Amino acid sequence: MPWEDFEAIFRPEGVHMGVMRSDPKKCTRPRGSSCQLCWDNCPFRAWELVDGQEPRLVADHNCFSCSNCMVACPRNAISIVETYHVDSGYFATAPHPLEAKPPMKPLDAGGNASEWTAIEKAVLNRRSVRNFKDKPVPEHLVRRVLEAGRFAPSAGNCQPWKFIVLTDKALMNEINEGVWGGVNMINAMYKDDELVKQLAAGFELAPQTPGTFDPRLAIGGMGSIAKRYGPVLLAAPVVILILEDERGISAGGINIGICGQNMNLVANSLGLGACWIGFVTVAGQIPPLAEKLGIAPPWKLMSSLALGYPKFKQEGMVAREYRPVTWFRDGAPAPVDE
Repeated sequence: MPWEDFEAIFRPEGVHMGVMRSDPKKCTRPRGSSCQLCWDNCPFRAWELVDGQEPRLVADHNCFSCSNCMVACPRNAISIVETYHVDSGYFATAPHPLEAKPPMKPLDAGGNASEWTAIEKAVLNRRSVRNFKDKPVPEHLVRRVLEAGRFAPSAGNCQPWKFIVLTDKALMNEINEGVWGGVNMINAMYKDDELVKQLAAGFELAPQTPGTFDPRLAIGGMGSIAKRYGPVLLAAPVVILILEDERGISAGGINIGICGQNMNLVANSLGLGACWIGFVTVAGQIPPLAEKLGIAPPWKLMSSLALGYPKFKQEGMVAREYRPVTWFRDGAPAPVDE
């Protein structure tokens, strides 16, 4: 197929990065504080820090409105000016941009004001933790996290998962370097106007999820790894690799997603922080690493969870994109979008 058929995926137009603002009246940096938690908690290093000034977004920043900087700020100094959105084309968001809304107020069965349940609080406050203390996680806690995954529901009760637990720093560094090499190569090809056509040709021969080249991943995620903003495995004291049996029932990794989210929530309940790391799948495609890790068909490395004690506050309820929900109510003459 000609390049033009892939251009909308590999060279999207109308991409607007999120815009965040730090309130100088609230931020402590203008008054000489060394606080840089917004910068520390931004996986794309979108902020610049100048002595005596509030944090500001760098000129060519990548921001996907994840709100990591907001939840880490101890003074509530950061706000969203504009969320990430794409005007048109393959990756268009609709409408432009999607409105970000905080969680709706909880109501009981009678429609009266209520309180969040413990499970709701866990879900709504949970956020990816990427900054960990240099403190080991006791193995008995890791086993509790693994049990949460083992008891997850799965299609046909096929239980198509297998876990590999890493605490060996030397091995994790080897994985960091292996994944960095693979991602750096793809990133270099993506940025080059001629080499990107080879990526498109490969995409045609072995179709992947088009989202692999969503700007948030192709520009932000791959870019941050290529620039070595931090190790791929986040210097976490524990990393759990999640393998999927390719013969499992269902598709799209939904079983692994359910399993991993169980583990994620239980980790948080134990005072730990967790972060999904999808780029680790590159390690499963590097023969020496796959062999060392014992990964062989029918098992495939699908994702991983970094675990550890949070270095600072990285959780909290934030606004999220809101798409209208379509309701087909009993007896109603037509569906309603709310």
